Amino acid sequence: MFADSPKLDIKLTKKQQRQIALGWIIIAVNFLIAGVFYHDLPDSIPTHFNYKGDVDGYGDKDSIWTLPLIMGLTYALLALIIKKVKPWNMNYPVKVTENNAPEVYKMSLQTLIYINLLISIIATPTIVEIILLAHKIDLGFKISSLSIIIVAMVTLLPIYFIFKMFKIAK
Repeated sequence: MFADSPKLDIKLTKKQQRQIALGWIIIAVNFLIAGVFYHDLPDSIPTHFNYKGDVDGYGDKDSIWTLPLIMGLTYALLALIIKKVKPWNMNYPVKVTENNAPEVYKMSLQTLIYINLLISIIATPTIVEIILLAHKIDLGFKISSLSIIIVAMVTLLPIYFIFKMFKIAK
C-alpha cells in the first residue's frame, strides 16, 4: 500500500518463537489423535457437517487424515511467511513512518503468529467430533462448535489489531 515504508527488520522474540513451536505441537497432537484412534474407526466415518453441526457427508476412515494434513500445510505456509516476508512489504491500514514502524511491524507480526496459532487449533474439535460420532458416542453437545468460535476469533483478531494500529502515534 505504501511503497515508502521504512526498511526495519523485526526479529521474532523468544515468546513468539515459543508460540510458533506451540502451534507445531498442536499440529502434532492432531496427527496423534487421528493416529491413536485410526485402527478402531469403522470403515465409514463422518466427513462433513452442515451449519447445524449435523453430519451430512461420510467417507472412508482414511479421510481422518485430511484435517490434520490441511491444517499442517496451512500452518507451515503461514509460518514460512512469518519468518521470510519482510514487514515493509506488507500492507497496513495506517501510514507507516520512521516513528511508528517498529510498533506497527511488531504488531503485524504478532497478529500473524496469533492467527497461525488459531489455525493449528481449528481442526482439533472437529477431529475429536468425527472420532466420537464414528464410535456413536453422543456427549449431548457438538464439540465441533468450538471450531466456529475459533473461526470467529481468526476473523476478529485482525480487526482488533487494525484498531490498535490506528492508536499508534504517527
